[in-house]
Amino acid sequence: MFEKNLEFLTREEAAKIRGTKAAVIGLGALGQMAAHLLVRSGFEHLVLADGDRMSASNFNRQLYADILTLYRPKTEVVCERLGDISPRLKLEAYPVYLDRTNGPDIVGDADLILDCVDQIKTKLYLEELAEEKGVPLIHGAVNGWTGQAAVIFPGERVLSAVYANSAEQKESALMITVNVIASVQAAEAVKYACGRTSRLRGRLLCVDLLNGEADDFAVKTDELPLLKR
Repeated sequence: MFEKNLEFLTREEAAKIRGTKAAVIGLGALGQMAAHLLVRSGFEHLVLADGDRMSASNFNRQLYADILTLYRPKTEVVCERLGDISPRLKLEAYPVYLDRTNGPDIVGDADLILDCVDQIKTKLYLEELAEEKGVPLIHGAVNGWTGQAAVIFPGERVLSAVYANSAEQKESALMITVNVIASVQAAEAVKYACGRTSRLRGRLLCVDLLNGEADDFAVKTDELPLLKR
């Protein structure tokens, strides 16, 4: 079905992607686009979690926000649209907001977690949860023209350092920024599933599309533990 991907991936890598279970937490702008890109890249096992419904305010930046999906649960819409792309998908949908009471059950036996939520406290908990599960967390955040991404392995606590002195604020973004950061997250998920290395491990990538700038820097400089795939 996705044979054209074999121009860039080996058959062994494609098989590893199909066998990797990814949990996409948060199905707003980032989550919808990231899930879409994962499926187009060959992922067949996804966990999807979000307690929100589609609204008119989502139209500027959310992939599946339109007149037909207005007011419907985001998990329902995303599952339906992803199913239209690939009937082979195995989807686990949770129409709830992830928190400390349900997080372990929602993530379950996922091989990696994509952080697509917009609350700092939830991001920090996802870092903690990923560490407990022994899996990597692929972080993403967007705000206007700017965005950031990182690959965090258990024990690194990158987000604890990044958000150490940050107050909660409502995040929103342009679709163009969402596309960039979601693409980075999906690319990192593909590389991890394939067993390829990542430059973003333990680093924070920051992009500013208004000024055409991008840079990444190490958040922690001590030796990073190994996590084999």
